[in-house]
Amino acid sequence: MADRPKRFEGDPRRRGHTEAPPRTRRERVVFWLMWWAFSFALWMALVFKTELAEVVAGAVAAGFSATAVEAVRSRGKISFAPDPRWLLSLWRLPPDVIADCWLLTRALWRRLAHGVPIEGSFRVVHFGCELDDPRSLARRATAKWLGGVGPNTYVVGFEEAHDAVLLRQLVKTKRVPDIDPEGRR
Repeated sequence: MADRPKRFEGDPRRRGHTEAPPRTRRERVVFWLMWWAFSFALWMALVFKTELAEVVAGAVAAGFSATAVEAVRSRGKISFAPDPRWLLSLWRLPPDVIADCWLLTRALWRRLAHGVPIEGSFRVVHFGCELDDPRSLARRATAKWLGGVGPNTYVVGFEEAHDAVLLRQLVKTKRVPDIDPEGRR
């Protein structure tokens, strides 16, 4: 294998400038299997069928997904280091989605039945953006996903210089959505 030039020189806090440690074959296989399991579980949750054809299709699709992710990851082009503890933040999604659906349904009914205008808003929420290391990038990506699961709120963007995130709410609420997977605000 030819020597590749070092692409990750410089300040490690700058975007894309973190050197990924070399990965062993075992680490790559474990990562592939974990990604396959995640992709397969997601497939099964989305199709919500247990027929053999769906299980086989899900297993094949998960294999393609895991292979593609590992191929990109092995090239060192993308650094993404989520914390498994962030999965604990998923418990709050069902109540948030139900509350948002009720809120939007009520606003739509008030608009159609009584002509009350729907008033949305933009919100700026503190979100410690810190560095551009793989963990911080993963935290922002997870926050963006958490902010977009409920139908009322979505993340517009992050402002690292001010440690803030801009949110758009379709129906204005007093409640500030909790989008930080680490729970710090």
